[in-house]
Amino acid sequence: MAAFRFPDFRVLWLATVANQVGMGMQQVLLGWLIFDITGSAGMVGLVFAARAAPNVVIGFVAGSIADRFDRRVLLFLTSWLTGVMAGVVAALLYTDNLEVWHLILTAFLMGGLLSFYITARQAYVYDVVGESNAINGIGLITVAQNVGGVLGALLAGAAIQWFGPGAGFATMGAVYAVAGLAVYGLRSRGDAAPQFTEPVWQNLVGYFRSLKSNRTLVILIGTTALAEIFGFSHQVILPVLTEEVLNVGAAGLGVLTAFKFVGGTLGVVVVTALWRIPRRGILLLIFLAGFGVGQVLLSQVPGFLLAVVMVAFINVMATATDVMHHTLLQLSVPNEERGRAMGSWIVGLGASPLGHVEIGYISDATSPRLSLLINGIALAAMALVMGLVIPRLRRI
Repeated sequence: MAAFRFPDFRVLWLATVANQVGMGMQQVLLGWLIFDITGSAGMVGLVFAARAAPNVVIGFVAGSIADRFDRRVLLFLTSWLTGVMAGVVAALLYTDNLEVWHLILTAFLMGGLLSFYITARQAYVYDVVGESNAINGIGLITVAQNVGGVLGALLAGAAIQWFGPGAGFATMGAVYAVAGLAVYGLRSRGDAAPQFTEPVWQNLVGYFRSLKSNRTLVILIGTTALAEIFGFSHQVILPVLTEEVLNVGAAGLGVLTAFKFVGGTLGVVVVTALWRIPRRGILLLIFLAGFGVGQVLLSQVPGFLLAVVMVAFINVMATATDVMHHTLLQLSVPNEERGRAMGSWIVGLGASPLGHVEIGYISDATSPRLSLLINGIALAAMALVMGLVIPRLRRI
């Protein structure tokens, strides 16, 4: 709990909880609504792919902008704009004017804002707590994400069940507005914030130079992409699994998504407990392999309760890989380039549309269970292969 000694970190933690309530609602509402309208797992994959698509381009720019400007301003603007978009979707639902393309566009725009938000927030954590408390601060922020995500997922499921998706999107908009207001409590840029800032274009040029010279940075972008394509894409299947396999409806999807965040909280405990061991690259590969094994097990569950347990386990592994990536990336660059490092992580996330579309269409062509099985085996196998053929990764 060392990072809580810093007043600005405490405020950021609360603001992150509020923001993640909105994020948890967003994940349930977008997935459930598009599947309810179209009945297609492929369309669910397309919406989640649209949300992740901006990462490829924005990742390069977001890191440079986060290094150049006050990160607190970025946190405020992205929260408020996301809330406005949620309010627009609610209005379209209440007036019966919502169409599928509205949801795809909304997912795309929200994904772009999320890229800027995460880049600024993760770099700001380091600004406030410094290098010695970096893993602790990033771990605790991940706990905040999961606490908020649990509340948001349950709230969205209940809202759909009792009042309809329009009420869910309206509530989500209000939650994001609260998250934006909470940022006003942040008083300083942080003692570890870069003292020198360069123009965005110079930062971008320096970023591409770093990609040529910093092999560790490139490797971590690659492992992030691997996790996104074959791991995090399992989220696409959850709405399909609850409707077509488990038959538990929107409330069941809310519970599954909530336990995704419960597993994420446990993942923080695991990774922070093991952080001090040498050869962190090997630890990262173990988490990636476990991520894949969890999906294989989820593909075989016979009922809802075991599905809840397996979703939690999958996200223990998923969050452990995320926290490892966040921290290792920022430690792999000089202090003035940490926004750039988090932008690199966002670039890795840009591979996720491939996974979202792939798993959705495999599910449509075969079954949800088989799509999870294929991706789980692929992730575990590729983690093993990377460990064997990339010695530098084992030595990180």
